[in-house]
Amino acid sequence: MTADIWEKTLRRWDLNFSKQKRKVALIADNCTAHSTVDALKSIELVFLPKNSTCVLQPLDQDIIQNFKATYRKLLLQDMISAIDRKEQLQVSVLNAIFYIDQNDDEDLPLTELAEKLRNRDYAIPDENLYTKIDEDLATNSEASIQDIVPNVLNSNAEGSDDEDDSECEKKSVSTSNALKAIDDLRCFLTNSEAADEHLKAIRDLEKVVLTTKKSRQSCISENFKYVQ
Repeated sequence: MTADIWEKTLRRWDLNFSKQKRKVALIADNCTAHSTVDALKSIELVFLPKNSTCVLQPLDQDIIQNFKATYRKLLLQDMISAIDRKEQLQVSVLNAIFYIDQNDDEDLPLTELAEKLRNRDYAIPDENLYTKIDEDLATNSEASIQDIVPNVLNSNAEGSDDEDDSECEKKSVSTSNALKAIDDLRCFLTNSEAADEHLKAIRDLEKVVLTTKKSRQSCISENFKYVQ
């Protein structure tokens, strides 16, 4: 949400309500983009009291916070694994999606993860503070669409779609490389406990890879082609 979108939407609604000869009270929260809009004829803006979000919106009753905490625990777990492999952890958007997908798994002990990091000379001063590290981070502003994605809009205007596509293509993995990775995983799990169960899962995964048809990943700039 931006202030521009907010104002344009309200004025469009206001015009429609005026034609219908209706009077509407629109209740809005205190999102930064939800600014006061002057000269509305049919809409009266009613802003919620401050600090009432957690009471009125169920997801703010620690549900979002618990989700973020679990996400960060998974991040720490991968960080520890990267340290042990003497590698630098690099988290992509795809990795973040995988973390989100794992959020329904059993809870991870943050205290133990923090202790493991300390044993590797990486310290978290305060575990509780770490889980709330972005609590005061601004998640919206009065910026316009042009402010948020100026390069996308300008490049489209200049007809440089090919350059955009090359910059936003996701990492390409061939079928043969995917099958090799599966074969490596099969060798790794051969002597593990419950090997039969694991190997069956790998066979199923191999079938998925063999029957998967690859398609081109669309570029994010395509979503803004018609934004003026």
